[in-house]
Amino acid sequence: MSGGDWQLKGSPLIWAPLMKTLLPKTLQITVYQDVLCAWCYIADMRLETLRHEFGDAVRWRVRPYPLRVQDTRPTERELRGLSEEVKRASNEPEPVARLLTTDLWLGGDPPRSSLPGLAALEAARLQGPQARAFMAKAMQRAALEQGVNVSRTDVVFELASRVGLAMNDFSAAFHSEETQKLILDEHRLAASRGVRGVPTVIIGGRWMICGLREVAEYREHILACMGKIATPRPGSTIERLVH
Repeated sequence: MSGGDWQLKGSPLIWAPLMKTLLPKTLQITVYQDVLCAWCYIADMRLETLRHEFGDAVRWRVRPYPLRVQDTRPTERELRGLSEEVKRASNEPEPVARLLTTDLWLGGDPPRSSLPGLAALEAARLQGPQARAFMAKAMQRAALEQGVNVSRTDVVFELASRVGLAMNDFSAAFHSEETQKLILDEHRLAASRGVRGVPTVIIGGRWMICGLREVAEYREHILACMGKIATPRPGSTIERLVH
């Protein structure tokens, strides 16, 4: 599995700085996620490694995909299923996985909808990508490590204040009907392209990787899309994106 000088053996940090000069244009990768999803939390950490490795050779877009669209309390069956997903995610090797808790879903105040949390991230994004990243991390930690219902407006504003957002601008964007419309439109667009859950990674508008994967597998698919290695090895599940 090699292509010329590109080897998966050895440290990727050796060749990553060369990407920008060798590639004709930047590769775009879109990551669909929900702030309430434990799998997305772990995927974020794995993809962060690749953000550093590929540098400017890849343009990353993180887009909302609400798993809970309707504003309704989860049923007992749904709560059991959601808590089981957290338990499964807690078995992943990352140290943070051991911090995951089911309290978000079993603590008596479960989120009714994903929309408020995702609206908070879109509102933070307007203050820059770093603001959005800080807000996302704060919300994920509160929800998935501490069991706090981050869909509540009071919690959203407390976290926004803690990460240093400009609160007047944040409040206006968070409460805007346009923000919710953007999230729902994004959800419909993603669903029309075949996205059915999160995390989902779309590479170059061509390939879709559903579910949590190892860093090495994400890297392999990215390099394959760049044409730097042959097609990923057999057994690697990836779907061609249908436009």
